Amino acid sequence: MNQAIIAASLILGLIIILTIYEMPFIYDNAYVATVKLNDDSLIITVSDLHLESNTRDLSCISNYLRSLNQDSNIYLIINGDLFDRAHGQSLSQSHIHELIHRLNLTSIGSLREVIYVMAMYDHDPRVNYGEVRYEIDGVNIRAVHGVLRVVMGNNTYWFLHGDYVVKNGLIASLMNKLLNGTYDKLVRFTVSVKTGAKAIDWIVIGHTHVPGINRGLRIVNTGSWIDRFVNATDTAIMIDGLGNVELIRIKCDLTE
Repeated sequence: MNQAIIAASLILGLIIILTIYEMPFIYDNAYVATVKLNDDSLIITVSDLHLESNTRDLSCISNYLRSLNQDSNIYLIINGDLFDRAHGQSLSQSHIHELIHRLNLTSIGSLREVIYVMAMYDHDPRVNYGEVRYEIDGVNIRAVHGVLRVVMGNNTYWFLHGDYVVKNGLIASLMNKLLNGTYDKLVRFTVSVKTGAKAIDWIVIGHTHVPGINRGLRIVNTGSWIDRFVNATDTAIMIDGLGNVELIRIKCDLTE
């Protein structure tokens, strides 16, 4: 009997340790960068491109940006997992060149800045500071290792990849699918407690590769651009200065 109790206690302890390990928000803090935009700005957010493993032509993203009103102030936010095998590497100009080249981001007159919100524990490289800026080939890039807070007009939006809440994207996806949206609820709880986000604020995540808008919790997921877990969704989140939040699909393949 005593051996059974000891074995059960050890198993329970192991489960608790693994659970804590999978949820970094329990034991780690995240850097928060704040950006204030004019209310005539337009935000397009994508995530989970996994460039090294993605052989697709992703210039369709910049083609979409070029199709928008060129009088707008456009901000492209890449919400984590831009890379696939860069974890442990230090972010460098070669990474930024790869981003600009693969998405063909040069010569977009209305593109004011590209903000790269890096995954904290997943596939992306690391920086020694909370954020770092580059200007390469006429493109302004801001890389943030942590959480991005955007204030636009009277609204506030929070951007994070999602691995700060649950490290494994598949586990996070299953939590939503099998446990009645538990991951989204945990994201809302985490961002509120760790950053002071208000219930009225929108939270934008990626990580699970499953796009969607939860208007009750005010959480949106960008989806993905690679076949992994699920088929690539080629989706993005569009946010305008009036506070409209919309899930859009960008036509990327010639057959579409």
